[in-house]
Amino acid sequence: MSDTAYDEIVLVLEGKAKTGLREGKDAHVRTIHAPRDGDAAIVKAARNAVEGGDQVVVISADRMLGSRVEAVGARVMSPSWLLDQLTHG
Repeated sequence: MSDTAYDEIVLVLEGKAKTGLREGKDAHVRTIHAPRDGDAAIVKAARNAVEGGDQVVVISADRMLGSRVEAVGARVMSPSWLLDQLTHG
């Protein structure tokens, strides 16, 4: 796996996916378990990071989610963009 140019990667898990990985930070990856709605947790994490002065990129193909995170000041990139970054970095 390739490294990224980002200081921290935040992985938001919801539903049954939460059972596969515990919350917390491991190296550059911080895992968050969404209490209910994964999209709301992503928007909240993006907002908090932007308000803290961070540049935030959210990876999603979901246009509604993309609009919500752009509204809080984050950028949205596609899953294919991320794959390209990881494979050709």
